[in-house]
Amino acid sequence: MAFHFNLQSVLDHRAHLEELAQHDLAARQAVLTECKDRLAWLGEELKRAQAKLRKKDTKGVSANEFVMANEYSTVLRLQALAQKAKMPMLEADVEQARLKLVEATKDRKALELLKEKHKARFLRQELLAEQRILDEVAISAYSRREQ
Repeated sequence: MAFHFNLQSVLDHRAHLEELAQHDLAARQAVLTECKDRLAWLGEELKRAQAKLRKKDTKGVSANEFVMANEYSTVLRLQALAQKAKMPMLEADVEQARLKLVEATKDRKALELLKEKHKARFLRQELLAEQRILDEVAISAYSRREQ
């Protein structure tokens, strides 16, 4: 007789929940990484725009160009501030998803441990049953020889 774990469907479900939690964490980390990359790009673009304006300033710049460059720098700073404001919320989301994954992993591992214990008990019972059969055969053979 083969080993059958009665709670296998529950274990499968917990493994599925863990997989979903992994995907959720990966998605939230991707959003956080994208936000960090965007913030870094905005910082670099702001530096480039300011350097470009300084370079033009030495040659002389028209008022219209100055206003446009100033507005572009302002937009970049505002976008950077918006990205910075998102960061704590995104980091909290990642942490929450990480905790959810840890909990799902604990649940799955607890059930896997239970499965291993059941399997070990099943194998012990199988071994004992086999030993009883072998003992009966040995006793029968001994009693036949004695007669």
